[in-house]
Amino acid sequence: MAAAIAIAAACREDLSIVALVGPQPPEWDTDLPWCSSLDELPDRLDLLIDFTLPEGTRTAASWCALHTVPLLSGVTGLSEDIVAVMKKTADSVPVLSSPNLSLGVNLLAELAGRAAAVLDDSSAVTIEDIHHQWKKDAPSGTALMLGKTVAQERGGNQSSIEYRSVREGEVIGVHTITFEMAGEEFDLVHRAHDRSIYALGALDAGLWLVRQDAGFYSARDWLAGR
Repeated sequence: MAAAIAIAAACREDLSIVALVGPQPPEWDTDLPWCSSLDELPDRLDLLIDFTLPEGTRTAASWCALHTVPLLSGVTGLSEDIVAVMKKTADSVPVLSSPNLSLGVNLLAELAGRAAAVLDDSSAVTIEDIHHQWKKDAPSGTALMLGKTVAQERGGNQSSIEYRSVREGEVIGVHTITFEMAGEEFDLVHRAHDRSIYALGALDAGLWLVRQDAGFYSARDWLAGR
């Protein structure tokens, strides 16, 4: 993701990357400065983009609170206590957390929410995610996000939502939501063809986020304000 964001940012004139941060230097050729820790970053930053691991997100949130820097995180599998740290950071700076920052996926979630609001709460919903063979979590964070969106329109009820996960080959990601009704059904589908979509979405969401007041935001907030 760091490489994808660096490539996407290089094509834009309205932003620039100050530095890359990680325990190891980048594995690709780049002229961007590298820092082994957040404490090595310059004092004045507009935004920190986090695609690490849950504990990295905890560290990023604490650092952003201390340095009053907005935080955009695309990390999945966050525990409740890490989310609590992020929400505490959101008291002083804008924070956006989403398991998927693709514009298309978040449009899919918006459409799924609208469908769930129209259909009867008892109508069955199946959410299938297909990813490459190396992906460990199942269902995917995106599938769970889609299920949460549907459930929110049903008063939090997830009893009629079924998850299916397939891990095969080098599939980047396919998410299908199937709504079943009496005598008919329909699908909402998103297919990712290139990982650059997550980088492009992260930059777009980041530019939106830095214009917001302190608070804890979701991708749907970004989508609505886009």
